[in-house]
Amino acid sequence: MQLVTVGSRYQIVIPKEVREKMNGLRPGLKVAVRFEKENILTIKTKPVNWLEQNQGIARKAWKNINTTKYLEDLRNEWDQKV
Repeated sequence: MQLVTVGSRYQIVIPKEVREKMNGLRPGLKVAVRFEKENILTIKTKPVNWLEQNQGIARKAWKNINTTKYLEDLRNEWDQKV
């Protein structure tokens, strides 16, 4: 457990070691803070929607491929097999 200081505006800084362990935590992200019981708070990251989470996931795989030509070739293959 690490100690942090509560600022004059009731803000805290999450220590780097903890930030690195929290999956998906990044600046601007909304988090849920919940009072559990006597002096215990939990902080959870809000789940990112599926589209935002996976946007650009295959960008590197398709980087040097002409996708329009690739799809046309696939369609031509399907037409030939029928």
